[in-house]
Amino acid sequence: MQAPLRKGKKGETLGRANGVKRTGRSFLLGLLLFGIAAVSSLFYTWERLTVESQLAHNFERETELELVRNQTELLSYEVAVLECAPRLETVARRELGMDDLNWEFVYVIEDTEE
Repeated sequence: MQAPLRKGKKGETLGRANGVKRTGRSFLLGLLLFGIAAVSSLFYTWERLTVESQLAHNFERETELELVRNQTELLSYEVAVLECAPRLETVARRELGMDDLNWEFVYVIEDTEE
């Protein structure tokens, strides 16, 4: 409910009539609106900081994942190189003292079980 206004001259700012006091309702409404705005801004700020923190954490994890993928690829390549047959033959001759297979001394024994 609005307070009654006094009548004035043309162009004069009209205010409250004499003897009418402002109630605490308008002050409480303003305080409530200010509180809602403050809580909303605090919530928005908290949410934004949480999102930014999670984005930074995700970026770090993606960087680590890429590093692990690169290391895995390099290790797979190294395993393939170490498993290659010519290298194994060279290592067998040089480090283990093995010779080439002489087929003249190879005997094949067939299984005769029935």
